[in-house]
Amino acid sequence: MSGPEDRARVWRRAAVYGSLWAAVEIVVGSFLHNVRFPLAGTVLSAIGVVLLTVGHRSAPERGLIWRAALICSLMKSISPSAVILGPMIGILMEGLLLEAMVRLVRGRAIGYLAGGALAVAWALAQRLLNALITFGPDLVRLYAEAYHFAARSLGVTSFGPFDLIAALLALELGLGCLAAALGLSIGRAGAGAASVLQPASAGGMPQLAPPTVAQGDWSLARLAIFAAALVAGMFGLGRLPLWAAALGVAAYATGVLLVYPRAAGRLRRISLWIELLAVILLAGLVFGGLRHGMAGLLDGAASGVTMALRATMVLLGFTAISVELRNPVILAWLEERRLQGLSDALGVAFGALPTFTAALAEHRHLWRRPRLLAATLLEIADRVHYSAAPPPGGRGAVVLISGPTGAGKTTLATAVVAQLRGRGVRVAGILAPGLLDDGRRTGFDILDLATGEQAPLAREQQPGAATHVRWSRFAFTAEGLSLGARALGEGAVAADEVVVDEVGPLELAGGGWAASLDALAARPAALLLIVRDAIVADVTARWGSAATAVYDVASATPAEIADALIEGMGIAGAEP
Repeated sequence: MSGPEDRARVWRRAAVYGSLWAAVEIVVGSFLHNVRFPLAGTVLSAIGVVLLTVGHRSAPERGLIWRAALICSLMKSISPSAVILGPMIGILMEGLLLEAMVRLVRGRAIGYLAGGALAVAWALAQRLLNALITFGPDLVRLYAEAYHFAARSLGVTSFGPFDLIAALLALELGLGCLAAALGLSIGRAGAGAASVLQPASAGGMPQLAPPTVAQGDWSLARLAIFAAALVAGMFGLGRLPLWAAALGVAAYATGVLLVYPRAAGRLRRISLWIELLAVILLAGLVFGGLRHGMAGLLDGAASGVTMALRATMVLLGFTAISVELRNPVILAWLEERRLQGLSDALGVAFGALPTFTAALAEHRHLWRRPRLLAATLLEIADRVHYSAAPPPGGRGAVVLISGPTGAGKTTLATAVVAQLRGRGVRVAGILAPGLLDDGRRTGFDILDLATGEQAPLAREQQPGAATHVRWSRFAFTAEGLSLGARALGEGAVAADEVVVDEVGPLELAGGGWAASLDALAARPAALLLIVRDAIVADVTARWGSAATAVYDVASATPAEIADALIEGMGIAGAEP
């Protein structure tokens, strides 16, 4: 990797694979957790190994794997869950282990197999480490004593307490090897096996909410205070009298709950209290009750209470740290430490996320054919990667008009077009005036700005009627889609400015005008995109840039938007 352009290329590709991995975590992970599949983490790790193995074999860039893992782990920060630290660490470690083994053997197959084995086995290792951190060293003694008691009761003496863990570890190492082998096999066959599949239609695709994080009052000082107090508590609780330990944890919990009220949701889980009670009772029995009667039971239970107090403190402390890790200052600090390009890569990743999520839903019939599904997803990833690459000659200005549905965005865009034409600018593209019936939006027409041709684009779906493409409650006409494709294709070749009304969730999911927008973004013509407020960030990430200007329909004027477009075009003589 010799220069900034090479690093930017690797970051872009890593963003695409990281986004694909995140989409799998969202779609497949939600399904596995909803059905309470016992090895959900192992399955997700194995899928990640398959995707990264195929991706790296097709583009063996140094640093691609760990960058993709970093992107995927940072995308976990948008999760509404209060705890993101554990999943983030798990994903990043899996990528680092796979990258390390691939580098160690210089890209040979054995490196992918060994790296895949370690990456998948990390899921079990992290669960064990999490339990040890949560409950403390006494958990090991509790497990060993309980195992010996159960073994004596069942008459099993040929296996020790840690043989079961070793067997589980061997199973996960084997699954990791198989996942890497599957990735190598798909890589040799080529992702082109999926090329027979036609692009997904829009019908049935979910409308996706934008992956945004609620803005918070972050504080690095609070992060340091809660983290330091957590470390002190983890090392000091066992040395304090039980009453003092309980007071300390109560004070820490009060502080966390006051600053982060959402943490209370974790304490309302019945399963948590059942788990803590089970630890207390088991500790009471194993550490004394079985041998010393009631006195031993109470002494052992006291050790269990200490373990439960530590678990409560760790749970709340990690919740606080997880919230503070969303601080954008931390991302900026990472970029200054030889991670230049991370912010742009995250923009590409979030922009690609709806495409991958929709593809997983659209191709769910392939879930029983993992080779073909993986090849399909990776072919989509390649298309997203190339569409995310900046055009060789640079791209024109991108300006957005945003506002809620029915707020007058098309009317404002029409006035901007008139302003531009009055200044000698060649304008092409499409407008989509809406149709109203008693105040209800019942459809849209489409207007080709270059030719003036108009046609029906979408109408409210009628039960039982034949349709071409469906999205939400609207059915799109073949005539309207064909007119739009021409207007944004050959009709826009000679234009200085291209209008697209509008860019919505359908385009972010890969349908509608998405292909035309990808092509337009590679040209120097300026773009005026009409979008809803909720998806401004996603549209900017995919088709805009850091310099993209966003104008609110409620306050912007046609003249100022036209000025911004003309300035971005750099057209000489285009004066008002």
